[in-house]
Amino acid sequence: MNGAERRGQLHAALWLLASLAGSVAFATAYALGGSTQIEGAALALAFFGIAGALIAWSRELLAHEQVSDPQHPLRSDDKVRADAVSQVLAGEAEIVGRRTWLMRLGWGALGFLGIAALFPIRSLGPSPENQIGRSGWKAGTRLVREDGTLVRADLLDVGSVVTAFPEGQVGPDHVMNMANDAIMLVRVQEDRLRMPKARRDWAPRGFVAYSKVCTHAGCPVALYREGPQQLMCPCHQSTFDVLDGGTVLFGPAARALPQLPIRLDPDGALRAGGTMSDFVGPDAWETG
Repeated sequence: MNGAERRGQLHAALWLLASLAGSVAFATAYALGGSTQIEGAALALAFFGIAGALIAWSRELLAHEQVSDPQHPLRSDDKVRADAVSQVLAGEAEIVGRRTWLMRLGWGALGFLGIAALFPIRSLGPSPENQIGRSGWKAGTRLVREDGTLVRADLLDVGSVVTAFPEGQVGPDHVMNMANDAIMLVRVQEDRLRMPKARRDWAPRGFVAYSKVCTHAGCPVALYREGPQQLMCPCHQSTFDVLDGGTVLFGPAARALPQLPIRLDPDGALRAGGTMSDFVGPDAWETG
């Protein structure tokens, strides 16, 4: 093996190693929920590595001499043809045999790229995180504000309202979940509540909570009218009764706001007494 061929093999091997590193980095970043920029750069490195290896192979490892023969008007005899075929096969076997390790490295790079490509397939199915329309509320989960501080009973007077989320499910890593999990916690006079019989213990001391996602088009129900005790969606003015289980009073919404049962700890912390009473958001999210 001459020096030029040795350099060619080294260049091809380095490109293949770069492709392997890109595939591993892509799979790792995707599995850890990394940014699209990191994943894109890693995937580009994996493909460029294979392309670079092919270019190095073709430019530095394949023969480039030109051979010309005069055109023969007649077909070669069988012996000449057989000799030519045997020479070609012998040359191929020699090339492959001398570069077995490089061939194996190339197949390894392609294999790792194929394995890395399997990771995004999970995106085609149900997400391991909260799905659209499904909230992360569970019995016993404490209520917190967007900054992670606990929602406590002694900090809310009658007529107060606060947006709350499940403890441990707030912050930049949970943005998508927060959109589904957001609730409007309102404190009303307990004797004014007209809850259905099955929900009479869902609002201790007048703390009542509803999903902040409108059941019409998914807009945030962000307006609270203290006088008539109503929650209203600013997008299409759907209005919901705070005192009567979030039933629709006005607007295009056809379904009540899902309600979250509330429990009150002895120390004043508020917890979820269970899951949401219904599917979060528009009906189209459940069927779509």
